[in-house]
Parts: sequence; C-alpha cells; structure tokens
Amino acid sequence: MNHELRTDKGFTLIELMVAIGILAIVLSFASVIFRVSIGAHRTAMANSEIMRKLRAITGQLNADFEGLNKDGEIFAAWVARPLPSSASYDDLDLDGYERFDRIMFFASGDFQSYSVNPVIRGNMARICYMLAQKGNIKASAQKPNERVLARTQHILTADPALPAFLDLNSFSEQQWYQWNNQYEYDKISPEAWKKIAWENKQDMLSVVTDVKVDASAISEPVKGAMVDPADANSIHMLLCEGVGEFKIQSWYDAQQRWIPEVDPDGDGNLSDTHFYMNDPNTVPGVLYPHPPYGGVMINNINYPREQVDKAHFEAIPGLGRALKFTFTLFDSKGIIKQGRTFTHIVYLGN
Repeated sequence: MNHELRTDKGFTLIELMVAIGILAIVLSFASVIFRVSIGAHRTAMANSEIMRKLRAITGQLNADFEGLNKDGEIFAAWVARPLPSSASYDDLDLDGYERFDRIMFFASGDFQSYSVNPVIRGNMARICYMLAQKGNIKASAQKPNERVLARTQHILTADPALPAFLDLNSFSEQQWYQWNNQYEYDKISPEAWKKIAWENKQDMLSVVTDVKVDASAISEPVKGAMVDPADANSIHMLLCEGVGEFKIQSWYDAQQRWIPEVDPDGDGNLSDTHFYMNDPNTVPGVLYPHPPYGGVMINNINYPREQVDKAHFEAIPGLGRALKFTFTLFDSKGIIKQGRTFTHIVYLGN
C-alpha cells in the first residue's frame, strides 16, 4: 500500500488558542499604551493652557506695577471665606479658607481702551484686580474652575468730546454699574480723586472693589467687576478664566513675613488672625495715602495712620517693598482636577 506524505499541515487547536492569547495580550498592551499616550497628551495640553494663563497674568501684573504711581491713591482689601467641603483643589496653606482679595491703584504706562468707538489713549490709568461677579453671583459662590479674574482699567483723560462723570450726589445703581464696568475712562486727575469727599469716596471704592469701605453705612452700594464671558460689553475686563483663588500679600518688614494671613503661625488657633472672623462685614484693608483719608485696618497689627505716606511706603503693612500674588489656575477642559497654584512677586521698592 502506498501512502502519500501531507505537506499542508495546519494549526492545532492548542496552537490557535495560544496565538489568540498572545494577540490579545499585545492588543491589551497597545490599548494601555494608547490610553496613556492620549492621557499624557491631554495633560500636556492642559498644562500648556495653564502656563499660558500664568504668563498672561504675571505679564500684566509686571507691566501695571512697574508703573505704580505712589503719588496716587492705593486701596487694597482682603477677603477670606471658609473653604467649602466640595472644593476641588488642595488648601495649600492649610488654614481652611480661600481668598478673594482685590487691589486698586493708579499706574503710568501706555494705555488704550478696548472699545473702538471712540478709542481712548492715555499715559495713566486707574486699575483694579479682583475675582469678578457673574451677574449677581459673587465669586465666592461660583465653582472655583469657573471663576474669572478681572482687571478693570479706567484711562485718565481730559478729552472734551467724552461725557464728564455724572453728579456723585445723584447716582443710580445702574449708573454706578456703567461707570465701573462699561466706561473705560475717568475724567479726573489722581490728585482730584484723592480729594473726593469721604461720603462719596467710600461709595466709589465700594462699587469698584465690592467691599463695604464703611461697614456702618448699610446702604453703601457694592458691585465690583461684573464679567459675563458671553457678554461682549464686559470682555474688556476679563483677564483670565478659571482662576479659583486670588490672594494678595505684602512683605511686612516689622514682622519679617507676608501679611495678611488667616492663621499666621499655622497652629490652628485663630486668635492671632489678621482677619475679623466674628464680623463678616468688616474687611481688613489699607487706604493710601494719609492725608486726606488713609489708614491701615488689619486685625492684630497696629500702625500709625500719620505714617501712611510716601516717605514710609516700604514700612506700611499691606503695601511695603513687595506684593506676593497667589492664585490657582484651572484648564478649560478640567483635565487637571485640582488646578495648579502659583505665586508671583512684584517689587514696589525704589
């Protein structure tokens, strides 16, 4: 009997199962590598976006404070609110509070309005930084990754073609809003601004910064910057979206530390706090210069009012030789869940 040899030998079932298993492992590894690569790419893009935001904020701070006018008025107010349990970012200073600080000052530079009808240009402006309201929702009531850092700019001008500021004694709430949020100019000099009657000055500062300058003035209007990214009329005030916290501290030579702090020594006991924890309507702050009205109000820090002047500038608590800004930035897609926190120092000394 003749037998033919078979040369077309196929895979056995075991060999086929082993091959499929190896292929599954390879595909599994490929899938993991693909997911990791996509995740790394998305994280890199989120970090890149955050770094762009950082450069935008620090670049603007540097430009504005480089031209700080120490002959003009400066007003800083510090607001601390308990960190909600739902907060999506770490409490790096471990004090249980987040900060909504704000500062207004006059600066020299090359300024131009964002509106083009008409274009306003000038070499001095009144500038304010703060976390903005959205409609009637204050920054502290917004989700941290949805907050907006605002920069209001009012260029000083004497252009006769522009309407003059309305009568301070007959201002409506809507007119306050328009003056602070829509107008991009002031027809008043820094010297004239300093000399505005106190009953009007406290109203103006309250509207600009959204804090009650005089806590006893129950009817005092407060507004602050009100930014809606969908409203083209408010975009000129939008410096950066996704800013969860904005903290301003000054270097205080007398204590060789940055102030103000909620818990200065970090021991959990707030008896030494710089804030007025028992009175939410009382906000620590500094108004420079004196005279006519200036002074320092910081809990547990006493400073002579008559020394809130240019000659003692570097010693003034709340101003001093440098300011430190701390802020938490989020990417627009929420990739970096807790955001990233940065500090930036600007020097005010001569």
